[in-house]
Amino acid sequence: MDEIARSGARRGSVPSSEQRDGARAKAIHFALMPRSRLLGAKLAFLPVCAILSCAILSPALSQAEKKKQLPTVRWTAGASGCTFERRDDGKYLWTMTERDLAVTLLMDSQELAQSRFRPYQLFAAFISVTYSGQGKFEFPADVRVDFVRHHEVQEAYENPTELSTKLQNDLDTKVFETERQIKKNPKIADEKTALLRTYQRIAAEFIEFVSTKTLDPNTVMLNPGNPEAHGWVLFSTSNKWIGPWKEREDFIISVWMKDKIWQFPVSLPPSEGDLILRKPPE
Repeated sequence: MDEIARSGARRGSVPSSEQRDGARAKAIHFALMPRSRLLGAKLAFLPVCAILSCAILSPALSQAEKKKQLPTVRWTAGASGCTFERRDDGKYLWTMTERDLAVTLLMDSQELAQSRFRPYQLFAAFISVTYSGQGKFEFPADVRVDFVRHHEVQEAYENPTELSTKLQNDLDTKVFETERQIKKNPKIADEKTALLRTYQRIAAEFIEFVSTKTLDPNTVMLNPGNPEAHGWVLFSTSNKWIGPWKEREDFIISVWMKDKIWQFPVSLPPSEGDLILRKPPE
């Protein structure tokens, strides 16, 4: 996933209050749009991992969304049902459990650096939802992220089908442009062909990843025979209010269920100077 072509960092100027409010409303609006059929904030914000009243995200929310004043359960360090683990493969693992449902968030300790080398500089997290009850549980696969240190811009995770299509279209454009350049100047044929092959390989690998490893965007019914839904979620960072990463970043990753919102306030790294010594592959 992380052998991805390097792309330039996006920078944005400091917006005025009016511009910021407008952009924030627009970002949240897109985050709340319904999904197509096809298709990681500090660790201790609250004293307990309990159900809280959900605040209105923005004055620009739709009427339907305003009616969904869902309660919020938030991950809190040391609270009952909330655990955190540093794995020797360089991954951070946050888990929150309530009755017969467990939600886990996994992120790479080097995610801020790795995201710079993915197509479109996508930000990635792995979500797992496990149901241990004897009945049925409807998981709507709605995951969103708030970029806390970047004007609290909120984004919904990328539709895998639309993302694959965009990458394929960009690849087709690259092929066409390379052929045009070679026809104009045959002397650069070898150089341009080698670069194109590298681009094609990277694009193909990423399209395969998006198609097979991402979270199913469709609603999944969990039951004893099918107790888990999991996959990678990819978030756009192209919003002009996000800009380049800071040395330490705060996020709120929210998993929206039908009855409540499960929130993970996440900082990368989780604490100042935090370092993971990765275990070498066997």
